[in-house]
Amino acid sequence: MPPRATPSNVSAAVDAPVARDLAVCDRVQGVWCGVRGWSLTYGVAGLVGAGTAVVSALMGPVSWPAALGAVAAVVLHAAVVLRSLPRLLGHDDARALAGVVMVSTVVLLTVAVALAPWVAMIQFASYPLLWVVSSRRREAIGWTALSSVAVFLALAAGGDARAWVNAAVIQAVSFAGNIGLGLWFSAVYRHGTQTQDLLDRLTAAQDELAALHRDAGVVHERERLAAELHDTIAQTLAGTVLLAQRARRERGAGTLSDDTLALIEDAAREALAETRTLVAAGAPVSHGEGLAAALPLLVTRIARESGLEIASRVDAVTGLDRESEVALLRCAQEGLSNARRHSGAARIEVTLVEVDGAVELRVGDDGAGFDPAARAEGFGLDGLRARLAHLGGHLHVDGTPGAVVVTARVPRETVRA
Repeated sequence: MPPRATPSNVSAAVDAPVARDLAVCDRVQGVWCGVRGWSLTYGVAGLVGAGTAVVSALMGPVSWPAALGAVAAVVLHAAVVLRSLPRLLGHDDARALAGVVMVSTVVLLTVAVALAPWVAMIQFASYPLLWVVSSRRREAIGWTALSSVAVFLALAAGGDARAWVNAAVIQAVSFAGNIGLGLWFSAVYRHGTQTQDLLDRLTAAQDELAALHRDAGVVHERERLAAELHDTIAQTLAGTVLLAQRARRERGAGTLSDDTLALIEDAAREALAETRTLVAAGAPVSHGEGLAAALPLLVTRIARESGLEIASRVDAVTGLDRESEVALLRCAQEGLSNARRHSGAARIEVTLVEVDGAVELRVGDDGAGFDPAARAEGFGLDGLRARLAHLGGHLHVDGTPGAVVVTARVPRETVRA
């Protein structure tokens, strides 16, 4: 049967693709925001340059053929830039295209300035563009210097000494301002890149931590369920097996009684009730009656099923939290089950008392004994040790023949006042 689809595993199955899709969407959105911004900027620069050339022709300093030539150069450059921006800002392998944009910026801007000098004002957009297109800072500085020199020559060519001085001052200020702006722009971009990288790492670490947390939760829940199954249903079913063996012996001897069959039925009902309890995701102690009430019922049932003499002393321990009650009841079940199945004991004694600021449960028998240090085939005692350790308690086993004692102790700190 295929595994059932639950909200948790469906969510886990789609989390990774959704995260990748969101990352792609964020990247695409960022790219197109950049494209729109620079397209608007350079569209405005193209209009300013073309308008400046036309105004220069209208005012007389520039002839109409020269003005129209400047407009053509500006429009061509704007078209090259606007056409190239999506690929350049999309971080595609567009090295050759970046070279085309930078060469056209230097050449076409110089031509436009030579034809209509006032077009030089669109350097406010063309120089920052060189920093955006260039992949390295030194490359951007080099192209900026080359463009500044070319525009300087275009402005000063054919003029007197005063024109050369004016052009030198204009381009020096333009170059210095652009270098400062470009370095600031690069620092901001580098900081943004580093911040994004740290954010990506943090997001990846959070995703990994969440996955580890989910895995740890799954493992913990499996261990808890395994312990509950062993300490409840498995113990009850083991008793049912012993009762069935007893019924078989009685049938062979012709002494099978209704009492034995009733015990088998009661044990089966108990296993069914425990199964329903686990399915309901709970582990109540004797249907919510508390440990002091559940322990005598457990002793009575085991005594009926096994025919053993079981004495009990149960003090009225109050205020014990549910998890501690469950742990101590499971210890009693394990101790009684082991004494019944393995020890050959004739008498068992169960005691629940408060000793030295702790709640202590003892299960003793006069059976054959065993070596507590030997590796056990099952995991009952080990599971109980882990359960008690979680509560800050401990389990002590004395396997002396004739005086076997299993002692479970929960510290006072887990007892509510």
